[in-house]
Amino acid sequence: MPQADLNISHTCVHERKRVVLESKVSKNASCSGKQRFFQWVDSTWAVMALAVLLTSLGCGNEQGVATVQKPTRNSPLKSETTIVGRNLPTEPEPEAPVQPTVPAVHLSEQHESASLVKQGDVLPDMQLNDPEGQSHSLHSLLGEGVTVVCFWSGDSPASVQQLQDTGPEIVDPFKDRGVEVVSINYGQSAEEIRKVTDQVEFSEKVLMDPQGEALSQVATRYLPRTYLVDATGKVVWFDMEYSPSTRRHLIQAIECTVGQSDSSVIQD
Repeated sequence: MPQADLNISHTCVHERKRVVLESKVSKNASCSGKQRFFQWVDSTWAVMALAVLLTSLGCGNEQGVATVQKPTRNSPLKSETTIVGRNLPTEPEPEAPVQPTVPAVHLSEQHESASLVKQGDVLPDMQLNDPEGQSHSLHSLLGEGVTVVCFWSGDSPASVQQLQDTGPEIVDPFKDRGVEVVSINYGQSAEEIRKVTDQVEFSEKVLMDPQGEALSQVATRYLPRTYLVDATGKVVWFDMEYSPSTRRHLIQAIECTVGQSDSSVIQD
């Protein structure tokens, strides 16, 4: 082949290679541009989505903060005193003092049958002597308020205990409030009575019922017997066979009755 033709042939081959190479480069450049474009789009959407998310969160927090920090506007219908008062702890209202009541008298069938004078009845008037031999009417010894009338015997330990408790439990706390005490001894002599009263330091009024005539008007048995009566002799409360509950109920009945008397005096 002539030399000129060979040169032409080589030139053509080189040209085709250059064209093919340029085509590949151009294709690669185009693909690379497209990849960068899509990567830019993806990153842009990611940034936009993140911005939307942050904006949403930021607005929520701002609203929350605004809600907390927003100053309270006082209603024109409510005074400042009312609003402040609502925040203060409510103090409990003081309870009204419990007024004492006269204890109920509960009797067994045996005690009921042995009691001739009961709550609400009038204690019979009696003419009795004291250990010094002077005669007294029972009703003349009743106080203007209430009077404790006790039937007792020195042969009964419970009776002796009641006489011993009468001073500190009844006389001392209630003497200045018009409460009187009258004791009626059953079946003993003046000497026996003095022996007992001196022993327990009992200094209140004592009447003698040696034959039991006075006792028979109020009961048939069970000593001691204690009656709380008003100025007319009406029985407010009573009990028998002295015990701690008897002492407690007697004091309660006195407090109730004396308290009612004090209230009536104040009202008058």
